[in-house]
Amino acid sequence: AGLVGGIKTVAIPTAENETSEVDVGQRLADRATDAFLADGRLRVVDEESADALLLLRVERLEDEPFTFTADEVTEQYRFRLFASAMLERTGDGSELLELERLVGWGTYDAALPEEDGREPAVAAAMDMMIEEMVDRTTASW
Repeated sequence: AGLVGGIKTVAIPTAENETSEVDVGQRLADRATDAFLADGRLRVVDEESADALLLLRVERLEDEPFTFTADEVTEQYRFRLFASAMLERTGDGSELLELERLVGWGTYDAALPEEDGREPAVAAAMDMMIEEMVDRTTASW
């Protein structure tokens, strides 16, 4: 009863994706689902059974230079993910919680292959913002 809006179950559909990176919406939803399952305060169920939907939207991705050598060659990049989330009651569609301007980031070595460099940075960025989502969604009123 201490959870936002008194909900006990949540469904997390694939995030709306406003970027050109095809799988980022599904990856964010999957990681969010895993985080809520690990937290355990809300049960993650299908949309038809849920008290609320966590509607995610990936708004923007950025890869920007982070560190340089003396010759101004980029050694590391910072990946940043910008998103928003809304917790909506399934019965009447009322908004229980809106999280705007969520930002997560991770750094990666420009010389590494993508699976060893950028991919872990993307995962770190997602986990950073998902931690805030879980904390704010499951906080006591």
